[in-house]
Amino acid sequence: MKDNYKKAMEVWEVPEEFYEAAVPMYRGYEAELAAMFGRNPVSGQEICRLLKEWGKAEPERLLFESYQRNVLEKCEGNESGSTFYKMTDFYTRYPYFAQYEPEAYGEFSQETVDRLNAWDLKVYMDRTSQAALDIAAGKDVPMHQTQYLTLQESYDMMDTLGEEILILPCNCKAMGRCTEKPVNVCINKLEKGPNTPYDRKLGKILTLEETKELIRQINKKGLMQSGENNVLCNCDGVYCYPTKMARILGTRLHYPTSHYETLWDESICIQCGKCTKICNFGAFYKDKEGKVKFDPEKCWGCTICSANCPKGAITLKKRSGK
Repeated sequence: MKDNYKKAMEVWEVPEEFYEAAVPMYRGYEAELAAMFGRNPVSGQEICRLLKEWGKAEPERLLFESYQRNVLEKCEGNESGSTFYKMTDFYTRYPYFAQYEPEAYGEFSQETVDRLNAWDLKVYMDRTSQAALDIAAGKDVPMHQTQYLTLQESYDMMDTLGEEILILPCNCKAMGRCTEKPVNVCINKLEKGPNTPYDRKLGKILTLEETKELIRQINKKGLMQSGENNVLCNCDGVYCYPTKMARILGTRLHYPTSHYETLWDESICIQCGKCTKICNFGAFYKDKEGKVKFDPEKCWGCTICSANCPKGAITLKKRSGK
C-alpha cells in the first residue's frame, strides 16, 4: 500500500483489518488530500486548486462528488465567505458506500461484509446503547427510533413534515444486502442545510400523499414504523440496528418503546396467515397442523399485524401509563 494511503487510513480511522476493504471506498486524490491535510478544514478553492495542479479534470465536480459520497463534509462558515471541507471518518463513510454505490459494494465477499457489519454494530452500540438503556428505564433522552408507531400515527407524523418529503435508502438494509424487503424506505423531513442529503443531491422527493401511500405499501410488506421528530424509519427484524441492539440489551417493549399490547381473537381469525408472513419476531406463527398461533412473549408490540388483519382479529390495547 502506498504511503499516502497508509497515512489516509489513519486519518479516516480505518481499523487495520479493513485497510484492503477500505481502498475501493476512496479515490486516489482523496487519499492524497487526507494525507496532506488530515482532518483539518480546507477551503473548496484550495482543494480545487490542488486537484487541477495534480492534473485532474473538472476539479469542482470531483470536489462535489467527494462531498456527495460523504468522504468530505462542510464545515462552519468563515469570514472569507469560502466553503470549507474536512474529511469524515470511516464509520461515517461506510454506510454511504453501501447505500449509494451498491455495485461496488456488491464486489465485496460476504465474509468481508459480515466482518464490516459486526465492527460497525459494535461502534454503533458503543455510541448509543446507554441512551437506549436510559429510554428503557423510562428516562427522556434524545435518541433515534425510540418508539413504534401505528399506521395512523405514522400518517399523523407525516402531516407535520410538510408537502415535500425526502426518501432515502435504509443504511441498515443496504449494509446487510437486504433483498427480500424494500430498501428505499427511510423517510425524512426535507431539510436543505449543509451536509443534508438534499444538499448532497441524494434521495427522492415525494409529496405528502405519495409518502403516505409508500408507508402503507411497506407496512403491508412487513416493515415496522418507528421514529420521532423529523425521521420515520421503516424497520425489520433482521437488519435493523436498533432491533439488533435491543435484542442484545434485552429491552423488548421498552426500547424501542411499545405503546400497545397486541390482542388476538382466535374465534374471529380466518387462518389467512398474513400475520405470520409479516411478523418480524415469530410471535404469530403456524403450528405443526398449519394453524395460526400467537405467542405474546415474543411480541414486540410494533402493531403492523393489526393494520393488516382482514377480519379485525388482531386489535391493540393501550399499555398502562402510555
